[in-house]
Amino acid sequence: MIKVLLVDDEQFIRQGLRHLVDWEKYGCQIMAEAENGMEAIRILEEVDIDLAFVDIRMPGMTGMELISYVRRNVYRQIRFVILTGYAEFQYARKALQLDVMDYMLKPVQEEELIGILKKVNQEFQHQQKEQQDKYDFHLAMVLTGKYSEENVRQVKRYLSEEGLERYVSFEFDKNHQEFASLDRNGRIEQQRELVQYLKGLAGEFAYHVAPMMETEEESFGAGLILARALYEEEYDSDEEYLEYLQKRVAQHFSCPIQVYAGQAARTFEQLSQSFFSIRVARCLHGLAQDESQVRNYEDFRHRKSSMGIRQEDVDRLLEAVKNDQVSEIEASAEQIFAQIRSSDMNLEMVNASIYHILYQLMEMVQEFDDETNQQEILEYIGKESFNKMVLAGSTEEITGFFSDYAGYLAQVRTQESRKVLDRVDAYVQKNYMEKMSLKSLGELFYVNNVYLGQLYKKKYGMSFRDYLNNLRMEKAQELLLGTNLRIYAIAEAVGFGKAEYFINKFVQLHNMTPNQYRIRNRMAESEVGHEG
Repeated sequence: MIKVLLVDDEQFIRQGLRHLVDWEKYGCQIMAEAENGMEAIRILEEVDIDLAFVDIRMPGMTGMELISYVRRNVYRQIRFVILTGYAEFQYARKALQLDVMDYMLKPVQEEELIGILKKVNQEFQHQQKEQQDKYDFHLAMVLTGKYSEENVRQVKRYLSEEGLERYVSFEFDKNHQEFASLDRNGRIEQQRELVQYLKGLAGEFAYHVAPMMETEEESFGAGLILARALYEEEYDSDEEYLEYLQKRVAQHFSCPIQVYAGQAARTFEQLSQSFFSIRVARCLHGLAQDESQVRNYEDFRHRKSSMGIRQEDVDRLLEAVKNDQVSEIEASAEQIFAQIRSSDMNLEMVNASIYHILYQLMEMVQEFDDETNQQEILEYIGKESFNKMVLAGSTEEITGFFSDYAGYLAQVRTQESRKVLDRVDAYVQKNYMEKMSLKSLGELFYVNNVYLGQLYKKKYGMSFRDYLNNLRMEKAQELLLGTNLRIYAIAEAVGFGKAEYFINKFVQLHNMTPNQYRIRNRMAESEVGHEG
């Protein structure tokens, strides 16, 4: 709500304004009234007023003197609308120089007041959106551990460090049929609705709620910076409060929502540790098949160590991967993770067991192709396994990783598969302007996308993305010199899409904009022509 102050020395004017329109209908709430400038200053210094209607002529302190004082001494953006009579119109014009947003002639007309309230509401919503976006950015930097002193300072403007407890994640179950059937826009809309719903439940602590910051695994939901102030008046513990929130969102949304509570964080600098510990809670919950509604990292971290996994089961899994036996892979992987679930292994033991298996997978590739870059395999295994095993925390994702790797290994073993690059390259040269990726090309040519990426790296000494961008850039340069097409049209024609992205890439490569490149080269050609 936009908080409003009415300032006029005549009570009937203030009462008339109060009852002239339905203020709440236009997002406004009259918080206070003042009959002179000094009383108005006291209110403005104590209450977060957003909009003040001020009479231009008042005894003791004029409206302009009031506004001038506030501009110099109250460090907060307050919008002013002045109330004036016809004889005071020249004063009104001077008041506009004090950054007053508008003025109204007495007696105030309903339509005129409604027009101003609509204008203020529109500006206020725009400002709130900009303010929220900036805050979300600073909070994201703090949560991901990439923060500067400025990021922390900006977050502290909205959140109190006193009573800070932990980061909590509210996540839609992406494997649930109803949520999985939504397209990306539908999922984003569900996320937006969840954020707004939690903000409503948080009330005055709405800034403790933020959109999902984690994007690596296509998760959707909302984050909550949990602090004691959110629940201490009504609940005995944070567990009770989180269970209450979980029940409320479960009643409001048809798609299941899981709640993960991260490790304790007593300072803003510790929030990133709490944020990333959500991944661990998610992983261990998935492996333990825990059915509780709120999963707390602190409950998992103290699980006792175990001897781990039987080596014969690991050997069985590796042999199945080596021979690309999908059904045997699924059975072996399920057997291994059943052991993890029943053994009360802590996170360190889970990691040790998984990375023991991953190391042997990497060694397996070297048996069939000693030219394979070990670092590339390590990066692939590390990225894919972390995303699918730790972030996802489900046996379906884990067995899917082993099956994909078996297909990758099978293509490394087959010399014939190396010839596929010529066919793929011919397709890329012809269709470079279309949207494409290693994944889409792999599906089109029935080749593992990671292996395909390695083939590009071996032949051209660069990643496929860089190769495609360079090809598009070459075509763009031809169009710049050979046509009069506009820059945005060229960007679209070669597949870059947005002109801003194309221009930035072009500047990085040539240290000049596409237009400067066109002008300079045409001038050079002209000079050569004159010399001839």
